[in-house]
Amino acid sequence: MDGTVELLCKIFLGLIGLCVGSFLNVLIYRLPLGINLASPPSHCPQCNAKIKWYDNIPLLSYLILGGKCRNCKKKIPFRYFAVELGNVLLWIAVLILFDLSVYAVVYALLASALLAIVFIDAEHGIIPDSLNLFIAGLGVVVTVYSIFYPEIAGMVGTYAVAWWEYLVGGAGAMLLYLAVYGLYKLIRKREGLGGGDIKLMGALGLVLGYRSVLLCIGLSAVLACIYLAVLAAKRKLKAEKPFAFGPFIAAAAYLCALFGNCLIGLYLGLF
Repeated sequence: MDGTVELLCKIFLGLIGLCVGSFLNVLIYRLPLGINLASPPSHCPQCNAKIKWYDNIPLLSYLILGGKCRNCKKKIPFRYFAVELGNVLLWIAVLILFDLSVYAVVYALLASALLAIVFIDAEHGIIPDSLNLFIAGLGVVVTVYSIFYPEIAGMVGTYAVAWWEYLVGGAGAMLLYLAVYGLYKLIRKREGLGGGDIKLMGALGLVLGYRSVLLCIGLSAVLACIYLAVLAAKRKLKAEKPFAFGPFIAAAAYLCALFGNCLIGLYLGLF
């Protein structure tokens, strides 16, 4: 592909990433509450005034309005700006590493779904089934793609990912989390993992393959431990208070999607 055309395609995809980030804000707010995603139109969460199209431009409108509603002048949560900016940055990282490819599309959409999960689980303590199904659908895409184009499967890294590794990853990750769930409940007499976490890990296994999803499981546990250690150091940790594990799974999954094959390939190269 011509260099100029490729650059224009990446800029266009970046703009789409901004628009998707704007949609994620709608999804993050409405999906947990069971509100229709299309109706009513976008409105201020404070005064319910309908947001005009020129006040709904990703990033720019928030900056121009100073983070306030044009109608009631009350502050708009910074989350709206953070989600839009975060989504486009996640997409840019994917495009840099995967160039213009099927994997770039799949992992960009995966990043958006994971970003939504981070905010929804952190605020509401749930991971919607619709997002897990969407991620599983992305897993089906990469599995089928690896069947027809095995020579470029797992194109980032030092080893190829066969189609069956995605199936093993999906089934294995879900079974492993189910085992942890059952063992914890047997010993502690209460739930240690939510059903959404189990489904999410199964869906991620279908996208990442069994090797990268194992790395994801370990990395998510490490991130959660670091978070809990920080809370304990600040004396804000409450032993019996549940915390959302989904954000840590999501963060680990994104890192594994981008760098998992490389890290595992380097590790296997040692032997």
